[in-house]
Amino acid sequence: MYRKLVITLGVTGTCLTSLIFFISENEIRAQSGSRSSQQYRTQPGSGRRIQRPAETARQRVEQPFEVRFWNWLAQAQYHNWASMPGTTTDVFEGSEPHGAMVKLFANRQATSNPQQLPHGSVLIKENFAPDGKTLKAITVMYRSQGFNPQAGDWYWIKYEPDGQVSQMKGMPVSGKAGMCIDCHSSAGGNDYLFSNDK
Repeated sequence: MYRKLVITLGVTGTCLTSLIFFISENEIRAQSGSRSSQQYRTQPGSGRRIQRPAETARQRVEQPFEVRFWNWLAQAQYHNWASMPGTTTDVFEGSEPHGAMVKLFANRQATSNPQQLPHGSVLIKENFAPDGKTLKAITVMYRSQGFNPQAGDWYWIKYEPDGQVSQMKGMPVSGKAGMCIDCHSSAGGNDYLFSNDK
């Protein structure tokens, strides 16, 4: 069984950007758009159209959510986003498990209400080596209503610089990532975010 989620990610110019997701227990799938109930092909030489059944969602090969989200981040040009209010927009000193130096970006949904962090909030932390220039990883938090209420509805992803999802002990660091939840559960305000703690 799937539940539909509409996630507002920000406003670009006058255009509101939203993503629609279906959530299942094991994975998140993006809505693929409208589907016709029937597909047709032309029989060679006859001009006749032969009806064939439409493919089911399981028959279609879809990219994993993390791949589509990475592509969306690139298209959204997150480097142009602001940081959280009261946080520098420059590289600053980080701490484990993030890089020695980090840079934080937040979409308008997050910056519009940094104390409440409404659903649809996206925060991106670039993790750098001590030189502040060598990118080591990109960590993402995004708040998706109903995804994981026990942990603030945050969806966690850690990407390598090339966009591949990071692995830890052979498992992808994405979704309900226990190490992320354990660390961020100590943030003030019970919102799993340190950057708005003053």
